[in-house]
Amino acid sequence: MHEVPLWVTYTPLTVMLIGLALAYRNYMARPDAPAAFVAMFPHLHRFLMHKWYFDEFYDAVLVRPAFAIGRFLWHRGDEQTIDRFGPHGAAVAVAVGNRITTRLQSGYVYSYALVMLLGLIAATSWVFWWAS
Repeated sequence: MHEVPLWVTYTPLTVMLIGLALAYRNYMARPDAPAAFVAMFPHLHRFLMHKWYFDEFYDAVLVRPAFAIGRFLWHRGDEQTIDRFGPHGAAVAVAVGNRITTRLQSGYVYSYALVMLLGLIAATSWVFWWAS
């Protein structure tokens, strides 16, 4: 850093002094100079006032596509995929299962005994044929 050219060292000072002189001229000596500049170069003034249209470019290139991707992932990924097969799908499966099992509940003890006996036979069969 000690071996930089001399112009690099004095460039910030020079730019600051030029800016100070322009500010003094435009706001103290000749306050009508900025209005004359705007009248002479309206397109340049509009370009500079809109910050080189950087915000518009940033919005069009980065922000809107990011929102579109987020909206797509929200509707397609979250609502139509995850919720459909996840919590909402499980809730629908439980509701359908409840409708089916309410038909099996008659209130008679012998029907419950039959279901328990069939379950015991199924569990025993599984142990003998698949677990051994």
